[in-house]
Parts: sequence; C-alpha cells; structure tokens
Amino acid sequence: MEILEAYRNFLLSRGFSSNTVEGYLRDVGRFLNFCKGYRDKNCLKKFIQEISVFLSPRSYARLVSSLRSFFNYLVLAERIEQDLTPLLVLPKVPPSIPRFLTHREVERLMGAVEGDRPEEIRDRAMLELLYATGMRVSELVFLRMDSVDLGERFVKVKGKGEKERIIPFSKRALIWMERYLRERAKICPRPSPFLFLTRRCRPMSRQGFWKKLKAYAEKVGLRDKVWPHVLRHSFATHMLEAGADLRIIQMMLGHASLTTTQIYTHVDLARLRKTYDKYHPRA
Repeated sequence: MEILEAYRNFLLSRGFSSNTVEGYLRDVGRFLNFCKGYRDKNCLKKFIQEISVFLSPRSYARLVSSLRSFFNYLVLAERIEQDLTPLLVLPKVPPSIPRFLTHREVERLMGAVEGDRPEEIRDRAMLELLYATGMRVSELVFLRMDSVDLGERFVKVKGKGEKERIIPFSKRALIWMERYLRERAKICPRPSPFLFLTRRCRPMSRQGFWKKLKAYAEKVGLRDKVWPHVLRHSFATHMLEAGADLRIIQMMLGHASLTTTQIYTHVDLARLRKTYDKYHPRA
C-alpha cells in the first residue's frame, strides 16, 4: 500500500527505531483495512470502539499514539486538511517497573564470555560498554570509530531523533575496548567507520546481538532474566542506588523527559519496601 510506504519513510526520517516503525505500521494497517481509507471520521471512531474492547490499556495507548502520528503525517503531507484524532483520549497507563540484574548477576553474565577468540573479545567489549553507559542496543551496534575517546573515556552516542549525547565509561570497559581494538583487524581486515564488526565487515545487527546475549545468559543460568534492554535498566538502577543524580542519569540515557527516568525511582522504592518487610519486626 503506497500510503503505508510513504508513512514508513516519514517515520524513518524522524529517527524512529525500526521496532517503533513496524509497530506503528501494524496499527495503521489494521485501521486502513478496517476503514478502507483514512478520511472518514465516523469510521475512525467505530474502529476505536470495536478494537479497544480487546486491548489492554497499554496496547490501546500505543494504538492511539500510532493513529495520532499517522494523521499528523497526513496533515503535514497535505493528504488531508484536518486531523481527525484530537478526540482520541490516551488512557492513563501505570508505569511498568523495569526488570534488572543484580551486581552479582551482571558479573555472571560478563563471565559467560570466555576465550581469546577475537569475536569473544568483541562480545565482551560490547557487553561491558553497554552496562558501563546504559546506551540502547541499537546505539551500540552502530557506534563509529570516531565516536569513542579512549583517552578521556567517553563515547558520543546518537539516539532518537539524531540527538547526540556524551557518556563516560568505566575503566573495566576501557580495558576490554583496548583489547578488542587490538584484535579488530583479525575480524575485519578492511577499513570501516564502524566500531563493532562481524566477519563480513558490517556492524552487528540488533537481532544478531540479541541472539548472542541469549546464548551467554543461558550459559550461566540467566536465560529468563536477560533481554536486550536489561543492561540499560541495570545501569540506571545501579547508578541510582549508588546515589547518582536523577538528571545526570536522564542525560546519559538520552531521555527527553525526566518523567521517563523517574521510573527507576519506583525500582528503588520497591526494593526499599521489600527490605523493610523483611527486616522490620512489625512488618
């Protein structure tokens, strides 16, 4: 469908992740199949009424966001004169508390990467840098060589909306980065602007990294506790526990709003409650 392909290009040009783009396209595709068009206000209302019955508040909220984005595109592209979605109300969705690894579990996961093969050293460097910075996996796999300053121990990251931020990283991550860079040419002898490479001299895909992460997690009995964002959540949680300022964590994570970062205070409070209930004599 031509309109969906044009909308896809619009989303990609705005810096949306591939996962977000595909989710929005699925939602809009369902709407277009239901209505056989996008100009009928009554059809939009009927679609929402019928489908909302089968959706959780979180799924319904995403559907509304998808449709708002689509109609915003239609207005900007001058395909319609008036946005039909202002009356769509986003439900209040309680924030989900992100899962994370304990310090010991992080060490177990890192220790799963054994051996001296160049690929294994690369994988360990990627895991260490991911946990040291809290960046997204999509940001990690597309890091460029000129984005890393080993001397000052910081990395420049391009996040959502092509916004750039600078994140320091740990001495341990530095050790593995330096070790990987000494072995990098054995993986790919050709010049490449990208930091982490495969044998084909291409950046590793998000899916490729996820497969490796799952394999390492399963190796040390953490299969059910690990997914791509787990080191990002662990980074933020451990920084907060250690007393880091919430706004500094916000900057390093690349959150546009402090409200998004505040989800990690819920994690801290949840652990506080658990500790209280365990140790207080009258809990």
